[in-house]
Amino acid sequence: MKNTLVDIAIVGGGCSGFQLLHQLSLQPDWRDKTVALICDASPKQRSWCFWSDALHPMQHLVKKSWSNISFRSEGFAKTENILPYQYHYIPGEAFFDYFQKDFIPKQVNIVPVQARVHAIQKNNTGFYLHAENEKWKAEHVFSSIMSSNVNDARFHLWQHFKGWFIKSTEPIFDDTTVVLMDFSIPQSDDVRFVYVLPFSPTEALVEMTVFSPEVYSDRIYESVLESYIKENYPSMDYTIETTEKGQIPMTDARFSRFGTEGETLIGTSAGMVKASTGYAFKRIGQDSKRLAQDFTLKKPLSWLVTKGRFRFYDRLLLGIIAEEPLKGSIIFAQLFKKTPMKTIFRFLDEESNLWEEIKLFMTLPFSPFLKQIVKQWLK
Repeated sequence: MKNTLVDIAIVGGGCSGFQLLHQLSLQPDWRDKTVALICDASPKQRSWCFWSDALHPMQHLVKKSWSNISFRSEGFAKTENILPYQYHYIPGEAFFDYFQKDFIPKQVNIVPVQARVHAIQKNNTGFYLHAENEKWKAEHVFSSIMSSNVNDARFHLWQHFKGWFIKSTEPIFDDTTVVLMDFSIPQSDDVRFVYVLPFSPTEALVEMTVFSPEVYSDRIYESVLESYIKENYPSMDYTIETTEKGQIPMTDARFSRFGTEGETLIGTSAGMVKASTGYAFKRIGQDSKRLAQDFTLKKPLSWLVTKGRFRFYDRLLLGIIAEEPLKGSIIFAQLFKKTPMKTIFRFLDEESNLWEEIKLFMTLPFSPFLKQIVKQWLK
């Protein structure tokens, strides 16, 4: 078995592994480090969206940005300009092509390895990574492998989705506005909505998104998408250019900065997915920047952990989605009807103040949240 020594091993060549690589490359001692990037397969090339009031380190990969957001539900619709925020879209293909074909080939200190890490072990001299016929030794390991350190979860849900990238023969879409959530579709025993990203007057991603304990068959998504397009764009003649499908964990589990052997966890395995929304791309970028800076300065590695009261808010909403899913569309409709979208974005970014949060919760149905507060109190 070959034995290779490196300064840093990054396990996983996905969203978190590549964003961390990018941030490490900006540090002053980067060229002095040898880095093994170990991943077992080509990642799924799903797209990422995020809102931001500042430029993102991956801004050069953004295909399109919008400053108008629309929300719709049965009997209610509104559109708002969200500046200074913008809603950004990065195609998965553009993200992975940049790192695999441009970034990594220019970094002579990165060794890309296609292999599956079976085990990570630590002793007094460093970390050992067992990967098929090769064993790697590293001074430090950043890993996106889910750790058994995750615990204390009441709820495990999925945000799952399937979308069609469609092309119309006629200009039909308003490409200045994202439909963030459209709850006007028939509701079932889950929380479901349609999401529309218009790239041009003739091109858009139309996607069904669901919050529920189980992932659905393709036919369920496709049936909803067919009906939605027929209802909202009845005269449109279109073709499906490609599709995307995925699932994102939504859980109130307590994550850890470190795995069972002391490896540093990143991405989903470190709890970077916002429990109540499933958004992760920007949070992973912020966490990667902190990690890279702390690692370079030899400081204790900080962690973009959800603040206590926001963890409590996430638990309340997850509890409602899990136990009273039909209340979900009502809650979101009340939230968007009575609260400016910029305030909602600050709240979801965990940057709001307590007074803003009190005003926000005063607009929402009281009973479902009270039930969850009592249940959590009695737990």
